[in-house]
Amino acid sequence: MALKAGGDSAKVNSAVYKDKSKPTDIRLSNINAAKAVSDAIRTSLGPRGMDKMIQAANGEVTITNDGATILKQMSVIHPAAKMLVELSRAQDIEAGDGTTSVVVIAGALLDAAEKLLQKGIHPTVISDGFQKALQLSLQVVEGMSTPVDLSNEDALLKAAATSLNSKVVSQHSTILAPIAVQAICAVMEPNANGVGARVDLRDVKVIERIGGTVEDTELIQGLVIPHRAANVNGPHRIEKAKVGLIQFCISPPKTDMDHNVIVSDYAAMDRVLKEERQYILNIVKQIKKAGCNVLLVQKSILRDALSDLAVHFLDKIKTMVIKDIEREDIEFVCKTLGCRPIASLDHFTAENLVNVDLVEEINEPGGKYIKMTGCAQGGRTVCVSVRGSSGAVVAEAARSLHDALCAVRCVARRPALLPGGGAPEAAAAAALARAAIAAPGAHHYCLRAYADALEVVPSTLAENAGECCVLYDADVPAAFVLHILNCLVLNYLRSVAQTSIKV
Repeated sequence: MALKAGGDSAKVNSAVYKDKSKPTDIRLSNINAAKAVSDAIRTSLGPRGMDKMIQAANGEVTITNDGATILKQMSVIHPAAKMLVELSRAQDIEAGDGTTSVVVIAGALLDAAEKLLQKGIHPTVISDGFQKALQLSLQVVEGMSTPVDLSNEDALLKAAATSLNSKVVSQHSTILAPIAVQAICAVMEPNANGVGARVDLRDVKVIERIGGTVEDTELIQGLVIPHRAANVNGPHRIEKAKVGLIQFCISPPKTDMDHNVIVSDYAAMDRVLKEERQYILNIVKQIKKAGCNVLLVQKSILRDALSDLAVHFLDKIKTMVIKDIEREDIEFVCKTLGCRPIASLDHFTAENLVNVDLVEEINEPGGKYIKMTGCAQGGRTVCVSVRGSSGAVVAEAARSLHDALCAVRCVARRPALLPGGGAPEAAAAAALARAAIAAPGAHHYCLRAYADALEVVPSTLAENAGECCVLYDADVPAAFVLHILNCLVLNYLRSVAQTSIKV
């Protein structure tokens, strides 16, 4: 009986493995899930794309058309759909912009792969055909690129303005685009080979402040700290300042977690208070001896970084003190000021201080903040203060500025520009359509499908702009197709230009 049971089990297993419908169903399920994500953000592509209003679980509302932001707010469960979310996130990290385009193209390629699978073409053959199509497309794009001189700010302004034209704050592109270009030009370092430049976006600190309008956004060649000074009666403006950054606390030390101090009488309490006063006074005397008149204190999680008694003594010696400098901001502060953090009182000497031309506390309706300019020993860093009338406007302006910074950074890394409006995709699709005619076997279908998938970008731009999207047959010559697509792109760009003039 055991042998018979084992034989029946083997027959059942062989029948399962011979069933070819299950792998097909799984592939279709994965493709449909990914296409659903692509279709969800397809209407946000381009300057005429629609914005999405997203409400988080805590009730916070976000209005944006940035693909990475939309997908980050979405709750995606399917593994294949999550891959598109990761694709958009990777694009945001690598390029900073084009997060919607990559998802739309990926969805179109999956739709093309689904049609090829229905024709009976093996997935490996489809993958090889798509790889060949990718290489041909890259050659077309390389041939279309126009070299750019990084000293020509007009070309960089066009790249930044193109990135901002598809954002909610597109009407402020004339203000944000020059800020993005100036920020990147201030922090970029030319490569040793003389081609391109290195840009680290961590050297550009974007600070969001509610109050005013987007027109009040400014670029600051120095350091901005979004905190008020901790002084009560101390100075709020110091010229020719000597700045020190400390990582120790100016407050009475605490005992260990498992120890307690029991004070039984008033005499013991007076001794404790006297020792605390003398401990803080010694620290303040050392600060005065070094000649420091602006003190930055790193935020502490174990105890108060600054006691009230310390603030009182620092007010008396006319020293401005700014506390709660975040640990992750220490590197940027050190690079901007050209200083080193001081970890102990023994190392607090005049040699470890830096000179700053002006340190002032700015008082605005949205709150107070510290502004330092004239850092002679500082490195290549800048700060951008983004303003807006509400939190949603400020957040979207900061996201749009980040995309513009990334666009200019990409041009700095590889000085070349391409035409927009779906022109590269249309040219690559036309070249692939011509190459598909001479391609042998199944590669003919793969190249043709890849070409059809690339056309989703110009067609989506036309649809979102309210233009007519022409559908054509496979027998129509590729040159005619390219002519039609170019006409659509020109009409689309002309309508955008007219709208910009009206605004």
